[in-house]
Amino acid sequence: MKKNFKPFYALLRQHPQLDKDELVLQFTDGRTTHLNGMSESEYRQMIGALEEASAPARAELKRWRSSALLRIGRLGINTIDNWDGINSFCSSRKIAGKPFYELKVPELQQLVRKLESIERKGGLKSLEEKPAEAPSVPLQTILSFPRNTVAS
Repeated sequence: MKKNFKPFYALLRQHPQLDKDELVLQFTDGRTTHLNGMSESEYRQMIGALEEASAPARAELKRWRSSALLRIGRLGINTIDNWDGINSFCSSRKIAGKPFYELKVPELQQLVRKLESIERKGGLKSLEEKPAEAPSVPLQTILSFPRNTVAS
């Protein structure tokens, strides 16, 4: 039966400074560099260590996501089970340029600052295009009278 190594690679992506072969060597006491060569207990121990190392990063991501969602809600966008709407809003080039779930911590920090600025400036109404003003009529055409109808 083939083992599922997706959890390992997902955790490894969160730590680009780590090397897969070195990790496996460390947890197998130098026996192998292949995930298939690991025992189940070695693999679980390695996953546990990676999850523990990832906890602070996940907590910070969660905090910034919550902060961004709070501000999105303040702007009038429904944030309760409305992931399509949230992703659509964030995908706008004027907002973040990508779906909400793709935003990393630095991008979320930037988004929070942008949303606060939008809120200070009056909300989303200021982002919408303003209706074109009626063309102004020159004063001369308003006050012009035909010459033959004016009494002298």
